[in-house]
Amino acid sequence: MEFSQEPIPVKQTSRSIQRHGPSTPFRHHTVVQGYIEGLLDRKGYKDFVECGVTVERVEKVDASWKLTLRKAGSERDYWWAEEFDAVVVASGHYTVPHVPHIEGLKGFASAYLGSVEHSKGYRGAEKYRQKNVVVIGASVSGMDIARDLIGVAQHPINAVVRGKWHPYFGKSAFDHSDIKTRPAVKRIESAQGRRTIILEDGSHIDNVDNIILGTGYSLTLPFLPDFPVTNNRLPGLYLHIFQRQDPTLAFVGAIAAGFTFKAFEWQAVLAARYFAGRVELPSIAEQEKWETDRIAVKGDGVPFTALYPNFEEYFETVRELAGEPAPGQPGRRLPKFGKGWRELFDGGHQRRIEAWKKENETRSKMENSVAVKARL
Repeated sequence: MEFSQEPIPVKQTSRSIQRHGPSTPFRHHTVVQGYIEGLLDRKGYKDFVECGVTVERVEKVDASWKLTLRKAGSERDYWWAEEFDAVVVASGHYTVPHVPHIEGLKGFASAYLGSVEHSKGYRGAEKYRQKNVVVIGASVSGMDIARDLIGVAQHPINAVVRGKWHPYFGKSAFDHSDIKTRPAVKRIESAQGRRTIILEDGSHIDNVDNIILGTGYSLTLPFLPDFPVTNNRLPGLYLHIFQRQDPTLAFVGAIAAGFTFKAFEWQAVLAARYFAGRVELPSIAEQEKWETDRIAVKGDGVPFTALYPNFEEYFETVRELAGEPAPGQPGRRLPKFGKGWRELFDGGHQRRIEAWKKENETRSKMENSVAVKARL
């Protein structure tokens, strides 16, 4: 997931080595944070960053983009406006937690303060020691949290799974004897001291201490009121980058599922080349067809933004459109999609699956051994 010319430091934690071997590709979040901050320190890039400023509004005024900006002060806020020829929105889409509508959830959270939390706020299992925890959601956050709670939270950890298993990981993360998968939640009861979750199949979970929502995020762009989000994606973007009606508004990172920083790099280079006047985009009709064809395959929702599984096709399309740097000018040459990139991507997921399976088998053998001894 690293940038093409800036490798991530090879720093593995002892826990990662223990679980995935000495060649583990995983890095602690502090290593990734240091990597990003280190890139910003290079070549004076920090001089181009204004911290502590919020973008309150972005609007097109005549031929320019007008940005309304705000900086908080100790006694008053400072507001001002600036104009630009183009705007790149790189604000991400994993900021605002998505809280599903579940009957009784709000009442439960009000009755038992601190009992409901989104995975964004999860900072470790210790807070839930010997607590009866229900994890809602079966994507990456849900499975990671459920696994992390093993041996700490009360047995079993109830994992509410609705719909299909994760396309990368399947159900291996939940195949542990300390985790009990449950169907979707019908309602939550908290009146008269009750702490009960009623499930769709009529079963229930009583005496619930904590509910952790691993339910994803909502794409929000409050500073762009003229470009409404629908179905948790922003329609009208060509290649997930250019606003079709006005490509001087571009997006970097409005995608999901794969290669993170490399994908951002490819998108950023293409946007920069377009703004420099070195790229000609296809006709509006062709751009519309790209979106229509993708909706037909992926659907008109979050899956539309997922690069998986057609990584090479997307990377090569962006690279070919971006072209080469101008002769004698600074610019980044994007390499062809590497033959081993997909193998590394899939291999990382397979390592996690294998680690879960190994832990599941170890626990199963231990329980069988205890059961045999009990019968002797």
